[in-house]
Amino acid sequence: MKKNLRLLVIIIINFSLLVTLNSCTQDLYDKGEGEFSQLRADLVNVHVRHDSRVDYVLTDDGDSLRTEPPFTVSWIEKSDTIYRALLYYFLNDGVVDAYSMGPVLVPSVKAANLIKGGIKTDPVHLTSLWRARNGKYLNLRLRVMTGTTEDEKMGKQTFGCVSDTVVSHPDGRSTQYLRLYHDQGGQPEYYSKEVYLSIPLKDTEADTLQISINTYNGPLLRRFVVD
Repeated sequence: MKKNLRLLVIIIINFSLLVTLNSCTQDLYDKGEGEFSQLRADLVNVHVRHDSRVDYVLTDDGDSLRTEPPFTVSWIEKSDTIYRALLYYFLNDGVVDAYSMGPVLVPSVKAANLIKGGIKTDPVHLTSLWRARNGKYLNLRLRVMTGTTEDEKMGKQTFGCVSDTVVSHPDGRSTQYLRLYHDQGGQPEYYSKEVYLSIPLKDTEADTLQISINTYNGPLLRRFVVD
């Protein structure tokens, strides 16, 4: 019998240029002491085996951890693949006992001239931004404004990562200038929901990255050195 975990976030994922967020997202997790005092939370790559169950996860610290028992969640659509996820779990003798798991958006980096319909930079709330310890991702923790409406034409929020240009420097190094793509999609802004994105650094092509993020407090610029 499959073990179905509680969903942290209900997200529609598109692994091409852009990723989309439906208005029905929700954050569901427990806090506090006692039973949940040892609960961990990590962004991980999860391996899905032939029967759509997760049998191990790869952490950003470089650890490969077996799951016991193997489990599945409703948003897993493919078998024999890898998903990016936010995992809440207990770690017992190096084995993962999963509590809940939600998908993480993984927008590829695309040149500005390849984006049809113009570049959208609707504001978000930036909670944190960091490079994964394994150097494979630039991780973003956002709060986006959303809400429900009876308007059937209301769209979905869409995310991406735009590369504006790559500048070469006299010392032989280079800087790539990125922008966070965000289309509110006509959704109302009644309340905020938490969203995680992981931008694959394999898609970048410079020694230093500068990313521009439009927030409700104005544009923010962050720079990272890529090893």
